[in-house]
Amino acid sequence: MRKLITGFAAALTVTAVALAPSGVATAAPLWNNPTCSTITGTSGITYTKNAGATLTPTATSSVPITYTWGLVALDVANTLIATREYTDPVTLVQTSTVLRSTNAGCSWSTIATLPGGWIIKAVAGKGGRAYLYSDSGTHGIYRVSGTTVTALADPTTDGITGLGVDPSDGLHVMLGDNAGQLFESYNGGASWTITGSTPPGVNAYDVYDTAIDPKNPWHAVVGTGKGAFVTYDGGGSWTSSTGLDLTPGGFGATVMTVVGSPYNSNVFYAMAIDIDQADAHTNGNGRHLYRSTNGGQSFTPIVESSASVLLTNGLQLWPSASNSTDLWFVYGTPYNAYGTDLFKYSASTGQVTKTHNNEHEITAIAFNPTYPGTMYLGLAKEPGGS
Repeated sequence: MRKLITGFAAALTVTAVALAPSGVATAAPLWNNPTCSTITGTSGITYTKNAGATLTPTATSSVPITYTWGLVALDVANTLIATREYTDPVTLVQTSTVLRSTNAGCSWSTIATLPGGWIIKAVAGKGGRAYLYSDSGTHGIYRVSGTTVTALADPTTDGITGLGVDPSDGLHVMLGDNAGQLFESYNGGASWTITGSTPPGVNAYDVYDTAIDPKNPWHAVVGTGKGAFVTYDGGGSWTSSTGLDLTPGGFGATVMTVVGSPYNSNVFYAMAIDIDQADAHTNGNGRHLYRSTNGGQSFTPIVESSASVLLTNGLQLWPSASNSTDLWFVYGTPYNAYGTDLFKYSASTGQVTKTHNNEHEITAIAFNPTYPGTMYLGLAKEPGGS
């Protein structure tokens, strides 16, 4: 598969910049709580202050086929980065743009166009940086610093499954590939080295997702078709996670999504399918959400797919940035003008609450660092709905 599309220089002006050492971590700057009544510059991003009960309108309406896949709040006051993918419904040509807001999400401007698009995700890094990557293995990695977007070398041969940044050093980056191999960079992705080895018994294309601990880049959990595995030493050693297979002695569990809490390194969440339950069409067709309180060493099921809380394969999960108990996830579809359910699971109560909106889907979530009750939502517009 292709790593970087040729002709990149024509699509994106890359400016060489000197990368200074990050130094010691400093306190996050205070953000404003946005008060704008309408968002300008994009139709694919909104914010809510009441858990999705009401969404701030945008000045323009999205047209199919549009997704906002990446959305992160930076450690620069009131600054967010997002990626928007648009597919022409006639030619099917994809265009990805990088957007930036410097006023807490009220207005957005385009700072770069990437060469093609396919699920470009975003991770924030210290020093006002962000890293963008594709988990399709075809569109590479980019570093954002201010309004400069720099293309980076992709060290994998067949796709990235997750990326994380050292919270004390915005140039120290860790990523994983679809065989569970970890790669490390100390210069912001300019060069990479292999660290450790792959989990035992895991081969190419076995890995669905890699979660790098937001507080410790050497701590990672990978979700595979053979369960999940955890490392605390950058892949030097791996341990198989327990508790995901709900039918012992059967065919095991396929772990499609895994994510670490940015608030607590011990808390990880996963979405997995118990294969035996899926084959028997029982227990929500085997689809469950799981929670770990020991860094991914063991998991406990917390939510089972049902008519009221529908879990889809590989759904995205967003842990709260301000506590270790809340997890956000969504179900959305344009068909029959259904809209989107925004769910919150609370470990404190064991309950799932829901708000509903008319958007086709929520594809990204970020939290205001100073006012975490203010959530930024990336939106999708698909064919087949209103």
